[in-house]
Amino acid sequence: MKRILVCGLVPDIGGLEKIIVDFYNHIDTSEFELEFLLQGPENVEFSDHFKKLCRNPLVVHRIPKLRPHMKQALKEWDRFFKENAHRYDILWSNQNGLTHLEFLKLAKKYGIEKRIVHGHCATADKFYRFIHPINRLFVGKYATDFWACGTEALNHFYHGKEREKALVIHNAIEVEKFIYNQEKQVQLRKEYHIPEDCFVVGQVSRLYEKQKNQSFCVKVFSEIVKKEPNSRLVFIGRGDTEFLENVAKEYGVADKVIFTGLTTNVGKMLNLLDVFFFPSNFEGLPIVLIEAQANGLPVVTAKHLPDARILNNYDNSLSLNDSLEEWADKILSVRDHRELDKAKVKQLIDENGYEIESATRQLEKLFDE
Repeated sequence: MKRILVCGLVPDIGGLEKIIVDFYNHIDTSEFELEFLLQGPENVEFSDHFKKLCRNPLVVHRIPKLRPHMKQALKEWDRFFKENAHRYDILWSNQNGLTHLEFLKLAKKYGIEKRIVHGHCATADKFYRFIHPINRLFVGKYATDFWACGTEALNHFYHGKEREKALVIHNAIEVEKFIYNQEKQVQLRKEYHIPEDCFVVGQVSRLYEKQKNQSFCVKVFSEIVKKEPNSRLVFIGRGDTEFLENVAKEYGVADKVIFTGLTTNVGKMLNLLDVFFFPSNFEGLPIVLIEAQANGLPVVTAKHLPDARILNNYDNSLSLNDSLEEWADKILSVRDHRELDKAKVKQLIDENGYEIESATRQLEKLFDE
């Protein structure tokens, strides 16, 4: 039995957390025991949504957030590792950027032999752009294993010897959960009062403008409505709805934009859409792009994002600098291109390394090395 300490997750469920939960649900718990380290107050817990998705028992430890009281927080972090490091064989540090190396430093200091840094993002915001390149120079001093969700993330996180040693660990899914179901589509459109013949474009994501660029979705949608008035834009996820509602009002489409809120069943909700639209400012390799393709959905995303192409109806030819009308035309041009051959979809996802059982077996082998 190997015991693994998992770091870098947040209490709510986002793309990164969903990836780790899927691996945890399929890992051989007779061979590997995972425990989770959360940052926050003493009573911080994983959300009910996270717990519902997690089929295995959750063992959670808590340490304070680094900010605003960094000096005191680091003392608490040091104390945790000093008292507990002997219990773990592996540290698995999941990171969207190399904003700090403290988990890796403390794991090394107190004797955790295998120290994995797992990069989940291929670009960064302004703060990450400052500190990330500095920490990239030193990550090899503290980590023993270097993973990334895709080639772009690998190149973003590592250089030199670390890049040569680094491995791509695909963000994998349970394909069956995401296969298109027309009956569910009819049911969902009734539930959300969307006419059956309506064109529906949307996405599944946290509503987080800084990264996800959802105001751009609304602006492009306003151009779609000019060409196809019988349309809806659907945001599946929770976050700052007020901001997007105001953008929708400004562009005259407020009555055609739908916010479903958080869902515990992404696979079901994807049936609601005709096209998946994902023009984020930065990402790693978003698991939701794999999920959308498992549903057979045409995907329209931006050319600067990592290429997650599995099906031929995936389009990343446009830049965020291209006109709103060009984006609208692109989305409308693929509206009838859903891939309905379920066997083909399953085969391609498996062949590309995104099937969860195969990916988990790879992960177990790496934990065992």
